[in-house]
Amino acid sequence: MLAEKKRMNLADIEAQSAFELPDREMMLIFVVINDVLNPDIDVRIPVKNNNIAVQICAAVELLDVDLLTSDLVCTIQQTQ
Repeated sequence: MLAEKKRMNLADIEAQSAFELPDREMMLIFVVINDVLNPDIDVRIPVKNNNIAVQICAAVELLDVDLLTSDLVCTIQQTQ
C-alpha cells in the first residue's frame, strides 16, 4: 500500500526553512612582486581569491620570460 503525501502549503514550507549562514570573512591574500636586482622595489596586490592570485603570478612569470630577464619574483602571501 502506498502512502499518499500531504500537499504542503506556504506556511508549512516557511516553517521548515533553514537558518541562513552569516557571510563568511575571506582572508585577504597579497600577491607580492619583487625585483631581484633592486629589493627596494616591490608591488603588493591585495586579492580575495586564490585563483586570481595564481593567475597574476602566472602572468608575471610569463612576462619575465618574454623579457628574457629573471629579475621578477612573484609570491602569494596570506594575511593573518
